Amino acid sequence: MSQFDFPRINFHGSVLFDVATANNGRFDPLQVYDQVLARPIIPPIVNLTPDLIPSVKAAGYTVQPGNYVEISSINTVELFDQWATQVLGKCSLDSEYWALYGLVPLTNPTTDGVQEMLNAGWVQPGYWNYFGDMSVFTEDVQITGIQLPDGNGGVSTYVPGNTSGCPAGFLPLLGANFSFHEDFYAQNPKTSAMFCDVDSIGQTCTQLFFGNAGVYNPNSSTPKTYFSGKPCKATFNWLGISKVINWFADLLMPMSGCAYFYTTIDLTQGTTDPSFQQALNQAAGYSVTHLSVKILVHQVYEVHNPDYSTMPTVPLGNNQTPVHKNPARAAISGSITPFVPGDMTTNTIGRILKNPTSANPTADTSSMDIPTTQAGVKVTLKSPLQLCPAFLKINEAYGMISLDLIGTISEYGIGFLPTLGYGGPTSILPFQSFENYDFGTLNLVFYPDNGSPSITIGQLTHIDNYNMANFIAQGGVFDFALPANVDWSLGSFQLLSGLSPLMVEDDYLIITDQQGTYAEQNQPAGYGYKSDGSGRGPVILRVFRRGIPVSSSSPVTGVYQFPGSTGIISTPFHFYDGVSFVYPVNQAGCTQYVFAITPNQQFPSGPGQGLYFAANNYSITTRVLDAFSRLDPYLEGLLPITWDVIMNEVLKNYETVLPIMYAVLPFTEQNWTEPNTLRYLLGAIDESAWSEPYYMPVTRELSAKQRKLLQKWANDLLNQPNS
Repeated sequence: MSQFDFPRINFHGSVLFDVATANNGRFDPLQVYDQVLARPIIPPIVNLTPDLIPSVKAAGYTVQPGNYVEISSINTVELFDQWATQVLGKCSLDSEYWALYGLVPLTNPTTDGVQEMLNAGWVQPGYWNYFGDMSVFTEDVQITGIQLPDGNGGVSTYVPGNTSGCPAGFLPLLGANFSFHEDFYAQNPKTSAMFCDVDSIGQTCTQLFFGNAGVYNPNSSTPKTYFSGKPCKATFNWLGISKVINWFADLLMPMSGCAYFYTTIDLTQGTTDPSFQQALNQAAGYSVTHLSVKILVHQVYEVHNPDYSTMPTVPLGNNQTPVHKNPARAAISGSITPFVPGDMTTNTIGRILKNPTSANPTADTSSMDIPTTQAGVKVTLKSPLQLCPAFLKINEAYGMISLDLIGTISEYGIGFLPTLGYGGPTSILPFQSFENYDFGTLNLVFYPDNGSPSITIGQLTHIDNYNMANFIAQGGVFDFALPANVDWSLGSFQLLSGLSPLMVEDDYLIITDQQGTYAEQNQPAGYGYKSDGSGRGPVILRVFRRGIPVSSSSPVTGVYQFPGSTGIISTPFHFYDGVSFVYPVNQAGCTQYVFAITPNQQFPSGPGQGLYFAANNYSITTRVLDAFSRLDPYLEGLLPITWDVIMNEVLKNYETVLPIMYAVLPFTEQNWTEPNTLRYLLGAIDESAWSEPYYMPVTRELSAKQRKLLQKWANDLLNQPNS
């Protein structure tokens, strides 16, 4: 990822995240979704700990082997759909189980505010956006600044209203729109960007699939497209916890957080304005065919506990279907830069600075606007903060040291907008605007290993450098003149707030372009994993020490870790740049693998370390799709493939996990045996379309045998006479 190179085209603006929440499984021990088989649990079940069994039996409930109670009245897909959007313990469909819910407390971590919602009587099994269509809809994302080297070891930043000296090929981009729309100029544009969790319950890896990204100027005399192209899949990295200080509360998380997405746009699969292409090539010094994009998602506002009965159904963003709509609204900020051949496509190569637990800052919130819930309770903010990592590059070609703080500097909301009208007791009002928090004077300092005097690289202040206006104009990146005659491999960097270390360099950075991968259960050795595109391949780890690749001739010993049935399992591993990682495929399900060379990169070993781990660890999440051996008789022609088989084995999942599909085209045999629908289905599930945003299902949970079942069924029907 070439986020530190030039020209930098920086952007900021609002997006709608219309995620579907039915498969999030947020309310343990209530279980509504089986992630291993990728299907709803109908009837839903309530798991019991041994100490609860006597009281549950005494209340007259039947405890099943495995220690759970079935909510037997919710026994069809249609009933599940009705029940999922109603308040647990107040829906007439399961009234005989209301007493059970009172006996079995919800035990999900309080960082989701679950207990507060339960106490307020406000939890929906389908969570807060049951009818989401998984889309990411750019509303108003504008180019906020263009940065170029000034030829004297510095950087010129051009912004709307201050454009003197800006090259003509870049000037029209200032104030233009960055968008993921398929056709930006359509009357009702559709987005080409779709969310997808590898692990929907653990939510350890969220992916973005794109069909298109580009920059457009609808306000010019003739609508202008400066560039558009096909981006590769992006996966979130470096999850921030306390980006928005006055949303940093148990009840509101993860609204307080942020996350990075990196992608690379292929301009050869799109169009580029000749004047812009010429300016791009001239500034980069080579013919640019791909662009790197760094995207920070932050300022995420969600109504977590809505009243579906009063929720709007009017068209909104990508979702024009008349269903209940409650998407999250967020900001994205970042940079578009030329892709340097040989760089990573979905991650950044550089040096990493982390905010260690010993240096967590405490914010002064005395003058901040503190949210109050709709029930009148003032939110209790958490402290201290846990900042997101910063990234640094020694930019020899430009004589600079570049420091990316876009996810590191916390911000706070100012003022409140009016109520949305359908929130529950624990809902809060959205903020009107945001400003970066003032951490005081920040000094970037290099400390040689041999104990020689430290070298101060440069200084940043809020008023001059990292206030919000400057911050978004510069894409959160700050450049300092490169001191001469220093061996940067023989020392480490720190970012000081006054005299105290705020961010400290971690010597090792382990990353990959295959963060979210899929495999088939019991697939052959060497078969490869699906991550992006139509093919399969290995998981390749990139390993750096202080920004320099670790050689295979001098590997570093560390571990890889994953959660096992008895706790965290650690396995020794020899790390070097380009090493392959192979994971087992004998069991279906999702697994998070953490890679660690230093102890602070490992899973937390004690209480109180979870926030540091969430903000600073690097991991990959894998999904092994179930083999579905029970489908063999149908695929071998021993049993007929009926509509009921298709519904029970495949489509039932979509009706409950992505009910927007059912709303658009109800799952009836008449609808889904229509020839044009069958042809569309075959195209949407073909492996060649796997990396496209509208692949079916968007969740990528269709196993090989489920796909073959659909293909055989559809082809058999299409090959019948008169079809």
